[in-house]
Amino acid sequence: MSTKEKILVTATRLFNEQGIDVITIRHIAKEMGISHSNIQYYFKNADDIIATIYTNHIGELNELPMFKELTLDALKSSIVAIMEHIYNYRFIYIHFVVIARRLPSVKKEYARRFALRREQFLELFANYRETGIMRTDIPAPVWESLIRNIYIIGDFWISANELNTGLKGKKAVGYYVTLIEQLFYPYLTEKGRAEMTVPL
Repeated sequence: MSTKEKILVTATRLFNEQGIDVITIRHIAKEMGISHSNIQYYFKNADDIIATIYTNHIGELNELPMFKELTLDALKSSIVAIMEHIYNYRFIYIHFVVIARRLPSVKKEYARRFALRREQFLELFANYRETGIMRTDIPAPVWESLIRNIYIIGDFWISANELNTGLKGKKAVGYYVTLIEQLFYPYLTEKGRAEMTVPL
């Protein structure tokens, strides 16, 4: 692992543990046993580190095999993979509004990703309707609302968990994956509900 990669790994761990309002370049340097000027050779400041971590996080998300198969189990597997990855970078989502305000590039990328995922979900739901998994009598605006609701939980469950649930690791992921799965229930046909593995 290169020095730059070690900086990013150490910073991610410290940000996850203590938050971005506490950890500075000096904290990261002390944790690594190097001078803060060594870190500044690679990154100008903590925001530069955060921006790089976010870019890497999104790149890794893009490599996940999402929505490749037209089954509810495959959809669940995709959601689990995404939310496990989010948990590993949870500081981003705890501080997301602050980060987006400080780093316009992050806000721009978030908007771009939402537009992309919206199209993917609309296509996926259309395929589910064609295969008889989802209902065909749902108005288009309601599908749009479903996608928004998925994103609200998907992007802010980390904060809800910090404030209310207090679960760790796979227990946290499992709990909030179930919340997202249950969003689909009213949209499913009898066939779709028979395929659903979530406990109700």
